[in-house]
Order: sequence, then structure tokens, then C-alpha cells
Amino acid sequence: MKILFVCSGNSGRSPMAQFIMQKLVADAGLSEKISVDSAASKPTNGEVLHQGIAAKLGMEKIPFTGHIARTITPADYAANDLILCMDAGNVEQVKAIVGGDPDGKISTLLDKDIPWDKKGFATTFDDIMRGCKMLLYKIS
Repeated sequence: MKILFVCSGNSGRSPMAQFIMQKLVADAGLSEKISVDSAASKPTNGEVLHQGIAAKLGMEKIPFTGHIARTITPADYAANDLILCMDAGNVEQVKAIVGGDPDGKISTLLDKDIPWDKKGFATTFDDIMRGCKMLLYKIS
């Protein structure tokens, strides 16, 4: 199974979800069955991982690697089984970029928008962790 997480710029919420999900998948011994990536729903200039997100991931002992932001493409739609967005606006932006959602792959990670919580990113992290745990339970 291939999962793609999407946020507006691919420097904060979606890479946070990518790295959290990669850890959960690895801890469950499912790395050979589930792959995870992330992308932006708006054109991006190759941004790196936001320093506050990197600090929060480090504090929570979630491994992360160098990250360069990229924008979702129609090829990503074809290549992934699930495209999970951080908010409803991302869903609409992704559908516009990839030409709709004929296969029903695009949705939000949670049934609510995940905030960009600049005060330590605790709410962002907690929401994404909860969503990723629920997702892993559902697909494993």
C-alpha cells in the first residue's frame, strides 16, 4: 500500500505525518508492505522541513531525514492508494491538480482540519499521531 500525505506547502504538517507514519509502520513490522511519502497542494519552491516541526519530531523521538518539499502531480494520484490531506482546502486543491478523484483516494486524515499550531506544534503533532494510529489500525 502506498500512502501520500498532503498539506499546503509540504514543509510542516504533511512531512510530520510522513515521518510519524513511517515510524508507526516500522514499529509494526510493515515497512515492506506500506510506503509513505508527502507532497504539497500548492506550488512549492523546494522548502526544507520547518524548524519547529523538526524540533517537535526530535522531542517526540520520531526519526526524520532531510526533506525537500514538492508539489503533488497527476502521476502521484496514479501511484498512490491513499492521498490524505491535512485540511479540506488541501482536498480541493489536490483534486484540481490531479483532475478530480475518480477512484476515491483523496480524503482528510481526520474528520476535521489539522491546525498549524505554531506554539510548539503540540496540537498538530497530537492530531497527526491520532490520525496515523487510526489509519494504521484500519489498514493493517
